[in-house]
Amino acid sequence: MRALLSRLRPSSDALERAAAILLVLAASYQFGHAASVGRYRAAEFALLVLIAGIYWHRSIFRRCASRDVTKLLAGLAEAMAAAFRPDGGNADPRPHGLHAGAMQAMPRNVVKVRSLFVSDVHLGTRGCQAERLIDFLRHHDAETVFLVGDIVDGWHLRSNWYWPSAHNAVVRELIELAQRGRRLVYIPGNHDEFLRDYAGAAFGGVEIVERAIHRGLDGRDYLIVHGDHFDLVVRHARWLALIGDAGYRAALACNVWLNWIRRRFGFGYWSFSSWAKLRVKNAVNHIGRFEEVLSSEAARSNVQGVICGHIHHAALHDDFGVRYINSGDWVESCTGVVERYDGQFEIVRWTEARTTLGAAELAPLAQAAA
Repeated sequence: MRALLSRLRPSSDALERAAAILLVLAASYQFGHAASVGRYRAAEFALLVLIAGIYWHRSIFRRCASRDVTKLLAGLAEAMAAAFRPDGGNADPRPHGLHAGAMQAMPRNVVKVRSLFVSDVHLGTRGCQAERLIDFLRHHDAETVFLVGDIVDGWHLRSNWYWPSAHNAVVRELIELAQRGRRLVYIPGNHDEFLRDYAGAAFGGVEIVERAIHRGLDGRDYLIVHGDHFDLVVRHARWLALIGDAGYRAALACNVWLNWIRRRFGFGYWSFSSWAKLRVKNAVNHIGRFEEVLSSEAARSNVQGVICGHIHHAALHDDFGVRYINSGDWVESCTGVVERYDGQFEIVRWTEARTTLGAAELAPLAQAAA
């Protein structure tokens, strides 16, 4: 399939652009319709086609269709073939090691919150903690879920297609939230920047916006952005950001092996990459500068707080004159932010919070990690 698609070349920009637009429109309609009636397999398939169409449309203007798009389409073709197999592409019906009971049964200890903030999931990478994210989403019932960027890792997918069934399960969980009447707001980041051209649109009940203002129950207005626009490395030295991304994935690979060994000795989850980052002086200084710049942007926007992601470092403080909140990530620390009905914002470190639940509730996560 990859060899066949690599031979394809666009013969006309106008014709190719029209085909890409038609593909996006058709896939978005199919995704919205399938999600609204609960046809999750069809919705997942339509979402894959939609992502391919959006990326194809963007690539026409960058003149890289002959390389990047054929790789993405090859990966999409493989995913389509898996979707139409009787077992849905899984030799083991337990998706990516996740116990079927954990996927189907709703937990007993559900916490009702007003808002939920999740960022830097990086679906499409091996470091993504998809099972833990699903568990976190199922234990928190929120009126509004803000997806604060880098939910899908387009940087990785365009060079190396990786999309296991656990990542489909995350998409299905979000679709179910929208179907139950929850509001979902998607603010793209630098890794899923292909969605920024569609700011103002809504796909299957998911609103896509460049930035948002959230009025908290604490009386503050919060600017919600991913934060990459205020990262000088990402803005002015993209090549350096790509090199750093490759090194970061190597550190995440170390996480996988170290935690596999730790589980064999009965220890809990521990992030080597996060530990190393917080002990490198330049990285600590970069985090401090990032927080200060984001806080200044909030002040310029006449709001009293900012909620962001991007640097994979969860934090909540008032050090720079406004409330700064970073929702962390789901590749290292497994953190999210909740807004409770008493107006308080709280960082939830899920690998730690999960241990406070009962043994019966903890069993599915232990099986997922096995």
